[in-house]
Amino acid sequence: MKMKITGIVVILILAFAIPIDSFGQGKGKPKGPPPWAPAHGYKAKTRHIYFPDQNFYFDLQANEYIYLKGDAWQVSVALPSLYAGIDLGGVLKVELELNTNSPQQFNSDHIVKYKAEDKGGKDKTKANKGRTGKGKVPKK
Repeated sequence: MKMKITGIVVILILAFAIPIDSFGQGKGKPKGPPPWAPAHGYKAKTRHIYFPDQNFYFDLQANEYIYLKGDAWQVSVALPSLYAGIDLGGVLKVELELNTNSPQQFNSDHIVKYKAEDKGGKDKTKANKGRTGKGKVPKK
């Protein structure tokens, strides 16, 4: 009898000692921004990162990618497979200071304003590859 109670106590202690994530629970959205994005609090006005060469957005608050698939904008918590082979840390990024959940509504303006190269191959933006708009590199 005493052995049975000791066994139950040990099982209860182990059940509460094992983190809940060990059971696959609590795994949803990633915590914090991706490694290529500015750290939380880096620039409070920045809500979205725009990738002009690829023409998609990343929402820093929602941790979601906003991208064009066919004629419709899609939202995904994971990087779309279309962009999986791209090193996002080394491509042109522009920090947008838009107070909206839908930066894509301004996409036609962004395509023109942040176009990376003109026909002569000259860089038309102030940003460089691996840097964000306005020539600032996010702190890691």
